[in-house]
Amino acid sequence: MISVNEKLAALRRKMKENGVQACIIPSSDPHMSEYLPEHWQARSYFSGFDGSAGTLVVTEKESGLWTDGRYFIQAAHQLDGSEIELYRMAVKGVPTYTEFLADKLNQGETVGFDGKMLSVSSVKEMEEKFQEKKLKIKSVDLICDIWPDRPAIPASEVFIHDVKYAGYTCKEKIEQVRSELKKQKADGEIIARLDCVAWLMNIRADDIEYNPLAVSYAAVYMDSAYLFINTKRVPAEVLAYLKENGVTVQEYEEIDAVLKNINTKKTILIDPAGFNYELYRILKQNPNVTIKEGEDTVTGLKGVKNETEIKNIIEAHIKDGCAMVEFRVKLDEMLKNGEKVTECTVCDMLKECRAKQPNNKGESFSTIAAYKGNAAMMHYSPKPDTCSTIQTEGFLLVDSGGQYLEGTTDITRTFVMGPLTQKEKEHYTYVLKAHIALASAVFLEGCTGGNVDILSREQVWKHGIDYRCGTGHGVGMFGGVHEGPQNLRISSNVVLKKGMTVTNEPGIYEEGKHGIRTENIMLVVEDRNTEYGQFYRFDIITYFPIDTAGIVMDLMSDEDIAWLNNYHKLVYEKLSPRLSGKALAWLKEHTTPISR
Repeated sequence: MISVNEKLAALRRKMKENGVQACIIPSSDPHMSEYLPEHWQARSYFSGFDGSAGTLVVTEKESGLWTDGRYFIQAAHQLDGSEIELYRMAVKGVPTYTEFLADKLNQGETVGFDGKMLSVSSVKEMEEKFQEKKLKIKSVDLICDIWPDRPAIPASEVFIHDVKYAGYTCKEKIEQVRSELKKQKADGEIIARLDCVAWLMNIRADDIEYNPLAVSYAAVYMDSAYLFINTKRVPAEVLAYLKENGVTVQEYEEIDAVLKNINTKKTILIDPAGFNYELYRILKQNPNVTIKEGEDTVTGLKGVKNETEIKNIIEAHIKDGCAMVEFRVKLDEMLKNGEKVTECTVCDMLKECRAKQPNNKGESFSTIAAYKGNAAMMHYSPKPDTCSTIQTEGFLLVDSGGQYLEGTTDITRTFVMGPLTQKEKEHYTYVLKAHIALASAVFLEGCTGGNVDILSREQVWKHGIDYRCGTGHGVGMFGGVHEGPQNLRISSNVVLKKGMTVTNEPGIYEEGKHGIRTENIMLVVEDRNTEYGQFYRFDIITYFPIDTAGIVMDLMSDEDIAWLNNYHKLVYEKLSPRLSGKALAWLKEHTTPISR
């Protein structure tokens, strides 16, 4: 096996051949995806760090890996033994990778990167930082010749996501895009994000693990629409469906030439955060094209779920709740019988329980089953040779989700496996109170994710604690488990609208000791309309009990207790008609009202 340091040595030789003094390898693909097909997992290959977010920078003498707070602990472990230094993003005194390059490189030197792997906005930001030293940038693929046995671009079979789940036909969605383009005074739009293409065209595939998406681009103009995809993987009935909906299908690789050869004057909308620099460069060189930068129209449209989608998403969560109950019953039985249960056992059981549900299409991400101190790593992924064995003490954090034709789920529960310390109980209760504070929110029209994030975070701040991540994220409809535009974090300026779904997942993480998180998905709904305007609130659409064994009742307000009892009543109402025997008995026991 080639070591990380040997891979970096080969990369430096390639850098020298191409006249670049530094190389940037991001966690990205040509579509700015969060979860990547193996073909584009270059950062993981060259660094050894396999978290979903991070950027590797290599100079002639140094190398660094930049990642966010979710992965500080994991990255430190996985980089150990290599030359790569870990740079903890958003920590005071830690430079960004562009600041690092501006500091380390000499005036006039060149930074190389594959232009299809970086967004327009990230390259523009880089250019600004490089101005003072007159650093140059060069779009060049440095890795293709030095990555042996690189996986091919995926080409799984495409299928139609039926309108009974989607709510609108492909043609209707394209018309919605055209209406938005008229508002923005644009003649067309190039759509690069895979979740946006899938939603717009009502197609799905299996190109990315856990994500039912197809590697493709779309283009929408006022009189035409195009899908760029490997046509060999598109069945005849899907091609016919697309044609009926006014979509012309072309080969995936033809996108470059098509953009280069636009021969009539057009104003084309692109999303600089979701559009790769190489395609932008091609458009910019075409004298017939005027580029208009802004958020792509599809992200906003699909972020607000229609009535059909909402009905189906609720159905998906009821199924998921039933699978979770079955899992928990099995887990309890195995532990009671003295059987060995590891974190990997938990992952396998959850997958099996979800697979039994009708229309299940797998998991929505790799299950995080983390016992005790492992849970302090927010995105910990257990491995068979190193996973922990579950004992009858402490916490077991389980963050998991499923993909169903009806929707995408994401749920976290921290299970009390046995005796807890007083500090563990207090932290568990702080997290629960943070979750309840946000779930109970009523907010005025125009409020953003940043406005409501603080409602949750305040509950841990008052104890001198914080979590280095957002409080919540948007969720797709049989799409990505992380989808925008909405999210709940301090910096979010996206307005929360009726029909948006978002997670509520505050947590407390103590390295080497424990990690605690409670997560439900919430739906934005109307509350009341007064002389002050329209107010909104959240409906909870995740249905599974929250463990009450870790609660310090003296820390709970009467309102907190009432909220939890009402939530458990809802869970029982939703799940009990579909359960029987041991599962129903377990549900009844764990939704019993609590009191002081």
